[in-house]
Amino acid sequence: MTPWTAVNSEGYPAPAALAVDTVVLTVRDGALVALAVRRDDGTIALPGGFVGPQEEPQATARRKLREKTGLRRNYLEQLGAFADPGRDPRGWIPSVAYLALVPPDTDPGDPEALWIPARGRRLLAYDHRAILRAAVARLEGKLWWSNIAVGILPGDFTMSEARRVYEAVAGVRYDGATFARDLRPPDSCSLPATAARGGGGPVPCIASRSARRPGEPVIASA
Repeated sequence: MTPWTAVNSEGYPAPAALAVDTVVLTVRDGALVALAVRRDDGTIALPGGFVGPQEEPQATARRKLREKTGLRRNYLEQLGAFADPGRDPRGWIPSVAYLALVPPDTDPGDPEALWIPARGRRLLAYDHRAILRAAVARLEGKLWWSNIAVGILPGDFTMSEARRVYEAVAGVRYDGATFARDLRPPDSCSLPATAARGGGGPVPCIASRSARRPGEPVIASA
């Protein structure tokens, strides 16, 4: 295949295109999974696409996410830029990567979409394995100091459901009583669960109004 090339108005080599790749994570059957797409050549890749000339990268990420999952509102944050030489065999094509979180019952509308384990060595196209590793590390790192997990939890969730999500993300098991104690926010924190769904910056507390026993509702979304 002949590589794509481009030259800017000053005559210097330029990227042939700008791509967006989105890591869509959730918890299904007790495991952290990522949304992937089977390409025409049989390889597996993260959902993504090219940024339009009148489009911001985040708008591209939301557009592609809507096409793959049907969701219009979900947790979305920028993960970083990936631009290593040779990352894309088609040519010089940097990618802006995003992390998206969706509820466990999200059903991909694309017949070529599938859920794969978020951890492991499954071969992915381009540098998507590195992007996926970065997304999992971001989620793990923010798990206990922000309300990021609410992006995966349903609108109304129990303490036991929250514990299962935290265990899948962290890769550890938690004692139920200890988890309930640690999850309770400080008195000054009373954010609604829906606060995390719009994405954006971190919120330094878990989005629940008070601790509950396993099996009891933690919070009902507005």
